[in-house]
Amino acid sequence: LRKESEALSLQAEDVGTETEAATKEAEASLKTGSISVSKMADAQEAQNKALDLGSLLEAALRKSEEADEVEVLAEEALAASERALEQYLIDFPEAAQ
Repeated sequence: LRKESEALSLQAEDVGTETEAATKEAEASLKTGSISVSKMADAQEAQNKALDLGSLLEAALRKSEEADEVEVLAEEALAASERALEQYLIDFPEAAQ
C-alpha cells in the first residue's frame, strides 16, 4: 500500500508539472487577441489536468491512510501474538525446552 501511495504521488507530481505548463499556456493564449475554439480547448485541457491531479492526490492520500490503518492492525496482531506466546510458555513451561 505504501508503494502504491508513493507511485500515485509520483504520478501526481508529473501531472502537476503538466498542469502547470498547460495552465501557463492557456493563460498566455487567452491574453492574446480574441477568444477562439483553440484557446478554449487549451483552457479545457488545463482544467482537465487539474482535475486529474486532484483525483491522483486524493487516491494517494487514501492509500496512505489505508497503509497506516493496516500497520496499526499488524502491530496489534503482533502484540496479541506475543502475549499469547508468553501465556502459553507460562501455562506449559515444558514447551520452552
